[in-house]
Amino acid sequence: MRKSETQMKITLRAVTRENLDEVADLRLLEHQQAYLASNSYSIAEASFNPALRPRSIYADERLVGFLMYLVPEECEDPPGEYGIWRFMVDASVQGRGYGRQAFALLMAEIRSDANARRIFISYKPENLKARDFYASFGFEETGIEAETGEMVAVVAAAQCSLAKLDSTCPAQRSSEPLPAAAELQPCMEK
Repeated sequence: MRKSETQMKITLRAVTRENLDEVADLRLLEHQQAYLASNSYSIAEASFNPALRPRSIYADERLVGFLMYLVPEECEDPPGEYGIWRFMVDASVQGRGYGRQAFALLMAEIRSDANARRIFISYKPENLKARDFYASFGFEETGIEAETGEMVAVVAAAQCSLAKLDSTCPAQRSSEPLPAAAELQPCMEK
């Protein structure tokens, strides 16, 4: 009997020499290709930026997606701000819940850093599915990033339930204003 897709164990793993070609071969649906850099480009980018963390997404032992996030650098002020730079699920397995499970694991991985304060993500403003997906995890839009034209969204990285952020959550009690999109420049030279 075949295991149902909802019973498959989703894991985040390193991109390695052994899975590099397979990660590079993951594909988006045709209409999604303009929304995201290729996985090959992302992996190359990570090889030059030690703050980037490329990760492969597996459903049991099958590679189903790729993500990459930026860890805070020592020069950041304020500290503790993470950025999700890439997130994709292969076209052949979209709509099966793998992306939602993988994104929850990604959020938990970032939130496991006690110094994590906020998590940023950006996407093309016309990508309404991405907007709705990220909003379901608590991300709120802060504005368009002038250099890229992408919408920036942020969520507090506090150890709170994704389903319910309320006044008991330290993130909701913070009086610090969220930064403007223009303030989201990484420390390293591009």
